[in-house]
Amino acid sequence: MFCLPFAGGGASNFLPWRARLAEAGIGVAPVQYPGHETRLGETPLHAWEDMLAALQEALAPALDRPYALFGYSMGARLAFALAARLVAAGTPPVQLIIAAHLPPDMPSPALQAAGMDDESFKALLLQYGGIPVAMAREQGFWDLTLPVMRADFALAAAPLDLDAYTSAGSAAYPIAAYAGVDDVHAGAKAMAGWRRFTSAGFVLREFAGDHFFLRSADVCPALNTDLALARSADLSSLVSV
Repeated sequence: MFCLPFAGGGASNFLPWRARLAEAGIGVAPVQYPGHETRLGETPLHAWEDMLAALQEALAPALDRPYALFGYSMGARLAFALAARLVAAGTPPVQLIIAAHLPPDMPSPALQAAGMDDESFKALLLQYGGIPVAMAREQGFWDLTLPVMRADFALAAAPLDLDAYTSAGSAAYPIAAYAGVDDVHAGAKAMAGWRRFTSAGFVLREFAGDHFFLRSADVCPALNTDLALARSADLSSLVSV
């Protein structure tokens, strides 16, 4: 299972899942974007097609076995588009798991960040939660964070050609949608719309928490169930794009 992080997030968010899911034969391969965590010294990618091409190239060597894509928030948007590219390349996923993101035929919440000055953008980021109060008071934190978040929000706001992504047969695999009960940005009612993007099975699950329920709720039992078709050889290496 390749895990695509949320805006500003990195591979470390998914590392605790490895031991939990290994017992069920599920390998967890977190993706590390340029400019994030262990790749902090690299320039973040701003362009949608550049990121998708980099993801496809990075994952290609490991697609000789059944695999799933898990995307969280911005990562969900990327996972959806990447899945279509991989279908077109003849290496489709067996499962797409979407967390904390609206269906692609709804306007991206990231669009509201366009043209914001730094102070307004900071306020927007704090509304999502996930940033400790103590860190938010440190200018050094924002000096490191804002360029990365600007790049990630540009990706998250990129327009999608839905005809291109759905015409390639990308709807032939099941989709599971995970929502936080208290998520005001991508609640369960809206995320139910992901059903429109699969001709296979669909499941909607809710977890205690807000937009970052990943950090408080135990999603591993649900992953174990929803990845039944994807259980295969170990994919535990960290993937860099």
